[in-house]
Amino acid sequence: MSESRKNLRKQCDRLWSEIIRSRIFCERCGKPANNPHHIIGRANYNLRWNIRNGCLLCAYCHVFGSHSAHNDPLGFMEWLKSNRPDDYEYLKWKRNEPVHRIDYEVTLIVLKEALREIKCSAGSKRS
Repeated sequence: MSESRKNLRKQCDRLWSEIIRSRIFCERCGKPANNPHHIIGRANYNLRWNIRNGCLLCAYCHVFGSHSAHNDPLGFMEWLKSNRPDDYEYLKWKRNEPVHRIDYEVTLIVLKEALREIKCSAGSKRS
């Protein structure tokens, strides 16, 4: 992979993470959180930078708890099915699509626009 494509991928990863972190609180327990979690793993390039494939979790709900997303993936999927049913169905359908050529520049533009909208929305809520 060229250095340029690798750099674009890293930028996409960073923006995706920043977007998910904008949620501020753990989606499972409601505590302050800073751990973006890919519901369907990062290796799936159809969903790697898809916002619907992200969940913000505290460290306990992400990795350390006995029922965390990493220690109890089936339990986590049951939680997702109950709490985000539209995303659950979407991800279930989308995860098996064949991967086509990824246009990192377009992905980067889409993520930048999503982050800009989040920041604008947050700014208007404070006013």
